[in-house]
Amino acid sequence: MAAVEKAEIETRVRQIARNLTVIIDRELDRALITLETLATSSELRKGDLRGFHDQALLAPKPEKAAIVLIDRSYRQLVDTLKDYGAPLPPTADPATAQRVIDTGRPQISNLFKGSISGRPVFNVEVPVFDADHRVQYVLIMSFQAAHMSELLQQVNLSPGWIAGITDTNGIILARSERHQDYIGKPLPETLFAQTRTAAGVYKATSVEGQPVLRATARSERSGWYVSATVPLSQLEAPRLRSYAFAGLFLGTGIVLSWAFAYSFARLMARPLDEATRAAASLGRGNHVEATNTTLVEANLLLDTLAKASRDLASRSEHATFLMRELAHRAKNQLAVVKGMALQTSRQSASVADFIAQFDQRIQGLSQSQDVLLRQNWRGAWLGDLVHAHLGLFGIDDRVTIKGPNVFLDATAVQNVGFALHELATNAFKHGSLSSASGSVTIAWTASKDGGVLLDWIEQGAPGGPGTITQGFGHRVITDLVPRSLKGTAKLEFAPEGVRWHLEIPADHVLPGDAPAFDPNVEQVQ
Repeated sequence: MAAVEKAEIETRVRQIARNLTVIIDRELDRALITLETLATSSELRKGDLRGFHDQALLAPKPEKAAIVLIDRSYRQLVDTLKDYGAPLPPTADPATAQRVIDTGRPQISNLFKGSISGRPVFNVEVPVFDADHRVQYVLIMSFQAAHMSELLQQVNLSPGWIAGITDTNGIILARSERHQDYIGKPLPETLFAQTRTAAGVYKATSVEGQPVLRATARSERSGWYVSATVPLSQLEAPRLRSYAFAGLFLGTGIVLSWAFAYSFARLMARPLDEATRAAASLGRGNHVEATNTTLVEANLLLDTLAKASRDLASRSEHATFLMRELAHRAKNQLAVVKGMALQTSRQSASVADFIAQFDQRIQGLSQSQDVLLRQNWRGAWLGDLVHAHLGLFGIDDRVTIKGPNVFLDATAVQNVGFALHELATNAFKHGSLSSASGSVTIAWTASKDGGVLLDWIEQGAPGGPGTITQGFGHRVITDLVPRSLKGTAKLEFAPEGVRWHLEIPADHVLPGDAPAFDPNVEQVQ
C-alpha cells in the first residue's frame, strides 16, 4: 500500500509539471497568434503608427501585458502602456529583438526588468516584414512575470506542493507561492544542474533548503523549465502509516491465531507476495499480467490488477492521442479561419459585407466539422457532407442528391465542404436556385482507380449561363480544393447554369465501417 501511494504521488508530481507546461505553451501560443495577426495590419503597411497604436489597444491580451513596436535600432515606436507620441526609451531586451531580426522567426525572451514599468517581465516577439520581405519592425507582447504566477495558481495543488518556472539562464520567473520573494533570483547551482539534466522524478533541495521530490518538464515554445515539488516529509507519511498498520495487524494476528500461523503462512504467503508485487508494479506504471496461484482471492485480485493495468495503459495512450490531436486540429483550424478571414476581407466592399460573407463561411466550416465529429474525426460519408451543406440553405424538391456510399478522409471532407458551400451560396444568390424554376443535381460515381467523380449540375439558371465572380469562391472551387486533394476540377458556364466536375483521388477514399447516410442513392431530396 505504501509503495502504491508513493508511486501515485510521483506520478502526480510528474503529471502536474507536464500539465503546467501545456498551459504555459498554450498561453504563449495565444500571444503569438495575436501578434502574427497584428503584424498583417494595414496601418503598419501604410506607416500609420498612430492608427496601429489604437488598433493594438483593442487587441486581445492579458491584463498584465502590453503591446510594443520597435524598429531595427531597438527604438520603441509604440507602447500601449503610454499614450501615442509620449517619449519612449529603447527596449530593455535588445538581444531577443536582434534574434528576431537575424532569423525572421518568433522568439521568446528570458526574464528581465521592463524599461517603462520597471517590473520583471518577459517578451513574446514576432517579425514584421516590409514589401521586400525584410524585417522592418519587431512586434512584442510584453508580459509581467506575475501573469505566469497567476497561471500556476490555477492548478489545484495540495498543501505544501509548489510549482515554478525557471528561464534558460536559471533565473526564477514565477512561483505558485511567495512569488514576490523569489522572482528574479537564481536557482542554486546544484538545483539548476539537476533541473537541466535530471529525468523523471528526482530528490533535490529546494531554494528554501527543504528536501523535496521534484519533477521538471521543458516548454517547447520558450525553452523554460517548469517544475513541481512536494516535500519529502509527505512522501514518508504513507510508509510510517503502513508500518503502524502492519505492526497492529501482526500483533493482533499473533494474539488471536498463533496456533494457525505456520500453516496459514505457507498457504497464503506466496499468492499474497505475488499480488503485492503486482500492485507495486502497477503503482510504478508497469504492465501487469494475471497469474494463477493456489489462493482464489489472490487470483481474483491479480486478475483485477491485470485488467486495471490494461485499462490504465489504454486510457493513457488515448489521453495522449487526444491531447496531440486536439492541439493539431486547433492549430489547423486557426490557420484555416485566419486564411479565410484574410481572403474574405480582400473581396469585401464593406465591413458589413465582410461580416456577412465570413459568417456564412464559418457556418459552412462548422457543418464540415460536425460531420467529422460524428465519425470521430476519421472522415465522413459524402452523402452526409452534401446534406449538411445544402441543409444550410433549405433543401427542397429542386435539389437532387444521388450517388453510392463513399467514405472520405478528413482532408477531403474539409476541402469538398468548402467547395460545396461556395457553389450552394452562388446557386441560391445568382444561379439556378435563385428562381423557382431552377434546379441542382449533385451526383457522384466511383472512378476506375477507386477515386470519386463528383458533379454539380445547375439547370434553369435565370438570365442565361451561370456565372461565378472571379473572387475567393471561384479560387476555392477551381484551384485551392483540387490542389489540396491533388485532384482535378473543371468549371463550365453552360446555358442552363454552372457545371462543376471534381475528381477526388483514391488516396482520400477510406473503407467506411460506420452507418451510411439514410437517403436512397437515387432519392430526390
